[in-house]
Amino acid sequence: MAKVKWLMYTAAGLLIAIPTMYVIISDISFSSVTSNILISIAILLVILGKFISVVDKKKEKKRYAVDMGAIIGLSIVLIIRFI
Repeated sequence: MAKVKWLMYTAAGLLIAIPTMYVIISDISFSSVTSNILISIAILLVILGKFISVVDKKKEKKRYAVDMGAIIGLSIVLIIRFI
């Protein structure tokens, strides 16, 4: 599960980095809808990665309060983006 978690984090980072570099290099801008969709998908991938982290920590009986806080915070951000 750790590989899947890091794959999600990497995909989220690339979803932000690649379009940003594309805009900087070519001076072409994306529409706001495209930007919002990419950012929302990146946030969702980070939430899913944190959820996997919580499940792994729960199995090992470690503390996972920080990860739950991150999930709750990012979920609030995601919900506010849709409102």
